[in-house]
Amino acid sequence: MNRFIAWFRIIRPPIVFISCLGAIVAALNSSIYINGNIEISFFQIFMALLAAAFLSAGLMVHNDVTDLRSDKTNRPGKPLPSGAIDEKTAFIAGIAFMVISIIITLFINIKDTGLINWNCGFFTLVIMIVGLYYNHYGKSHGILGHITVALGVGAIPYWGSIAIFPDAFLLMAPLSIAIFIQEIGREIMVNAGDFTGDLRAGFKTLPVRIGRKRSMYTALIFYLIFIPLYPLPAVDWMGLGIPRIFGPLYLIGGTLLAMSLLLTWILTYRVVLQNDEKKTWKAFEKYERTGTRIMIIVFQIFLLLEVVY
Repeated sequence: MNRFIAWFRIIRPPIVFISCLGAIVAALNSSIYINGNIEISFFQIFMALLAAAFLSAGLMVHNDVTDLRSDKTNRPGKPLPSGAIDEKTAFIAGIAFMVISIIITLFINIKDTGLINWNCGFFTLVIMIVGLYYNHYGKSHGILGHITVALGVGAIPYWGSIAIFPDAFLLMAPLSIAIFIQEIGREIMVNAGDFTGDLRAGFKTLPVRIGRKRSMYTALIFYLIFIPLYPLPAVDWMGLGIPRIFGPLYLIGGTLLAMSLLLTWILTYRVVLQNDEKKTWKAFEKYERTGTRIMIIVFQIFLLLEVVY
């Protein structure tokens, strides 16, 4: 495998893209809610994209290092198990990417406001620590590991908002909480697909601990909890005084995401009932890993459309 291609693959471009897009659409929507229009400079956008990309890439590279034992069974063609990238080099690069992200984050607003963004810098450090915790410890400790991953994913819109508006602590919190809940379910489903490799590697994920089918039922519960939560940033039906940041396009995107989560669960579960491990692994890869990622991107596009709606 070509080394450039290997490094390109190990940072997981789809995840980097999702992280960058999620951060930017959160920042843009926050600006419209706070200012009534978009008041974000190209410098801020560039720095936020760069920081989000380095943070995501660093976490993904480091995750592949700690996933090596499982990937030797599930995905032997990936850069590390195939030997295209040295494990020690990947470990150092992953840490370096995350540190660079923290540094960039501090200076996102320096040109526009002259201020260092200590709030987002600290939050980026927290995300880094949470990611390192998961990679080294969380994935071996059941549902706590899945919750840890979900915290990082749910943090994307929150990070994007405070990257530009460091004092807007609660603006994207409802959306982040909703994404956090659905991502717990999605992470359980992804690990249910990795069941065989994780079992051999000794990772005590929830599917390994309680079995694939029972863990899928647990994932379904989180998917169902997501359904009443995602409308809150547009329709405060609970009467909690939640800021109505989004409108109908957001609701359409959220509804499509919720429906896709349930549909992919059903399609995957039908294959699991066939008790064919090869077909089951392919189904999880197709529906839960790839399919849900695509729908998350579609959801983010609807958030982007909210900016110009």
